[in-house]
Amino acid sequence: MEEQERLTMEFVKSLMDKSYTLVWVNYNDNLDNCRDTIQKCLEERSCESLWEKVDEWYGDAEWEAVREIVSKLKDECIRFHDFGEEEVDKFFQEHEDEIREEIYDRNDSDTLKELLKNTDDIPVRVEMLSNYDCINSNWLESQEGYRYKESYFGDMIDALNLNPAKVKKMLVEKGYTVYGRFPDKKYRDGKEQVSYEQFYQELINSCCGANLLTYIGKVNLQELYDAGFSLVEVIIPKGNCCGIFSSMYGGGSLLEMELLKDVRLKLEVRDYHGFRFRLDSENSKYECSIKHVYGVCDSFFGEKIGLVAS
Repeated sequence: MEEQERLTMEFVKSLMDKSYTLVWVNYNDNLDNCRDTIQKCLEERSCESLWEKVDEWYGDAEWEAVREIVSKLKDECIRFHDFGEEEVDKFFQEHEDEIREEIYDRNDSDTLKELLKNTDDIPVRVEMLSNYDCINSNWLESQEGYRYKESYFGDMIDALNLNPAKVKKMLVEKGYTVYGRFPDKKYRDGKEQVSYEQFYQELINSCCGANLLTYIGKVNLQELYDAGFSLVEVIIPKGNCCGIFSSMYGGGSLLEMELLKDVRLKLEVRDYHGFRFRLDSENSKYECSIKHVYGVCDSFFGEKIGLVAS
């Protein structure tokens, strides 16, 4: 005599597919408009805010997909295995959490992976902070003359590995006033990040206050995610540019000092000096972006930068 089937969790599991695709991501769905969330992940050095965003978008769709699967399982128990409707309803109600969890465990959709793949590389800025605040417009800086010691201008010369003596000679030849000591650091000769002429052009075209030395590039969101949004260093590739920019006032200079070699920058700030990593987001409520101020497209930012995770 054939043994009567019993309604158990093992039996319900046996009716389930090996895997379920709970959510389908459209080919043009992406995270291009989530710069604020991505910046928050960088500040928190965590992926959590991005997970929350994706769950906010697709959580209801996942829940509905699971509800439909549960409904089909119940129907199969009743129609093809002769369990009573009341018995099935009672069992599924008592084991609802366990059944849903089992379905989620069989979920083969990777929503975030697909969104990351569909997202364009993101324009970024790496800004130099200093104990000496910032550099102002060329007009204002040149009123009293440029000085190397104890100034943002001097920190900028050091960051770009320029020889202070050569900078002084160039400015004097161009008719600018300088004061204080500009030491001759010959060991920097031939190792400069940018040319002296482009440095000069960047200075004289600076048109507003509160400027920072700013390196530009693009970053791949998948690589940021793989790094857990926790970066200790970036590598700006040769050929990318840097320049003077004010995200506070929405101005700056040419941003056309072309890097003569790859530049490694540690993302740490000590005693107000160091480098910080920022997305160049047009939708930011708190700062101006290069894209918005200059009206440029993503190609202006050059090549993708390298990331070093902590």
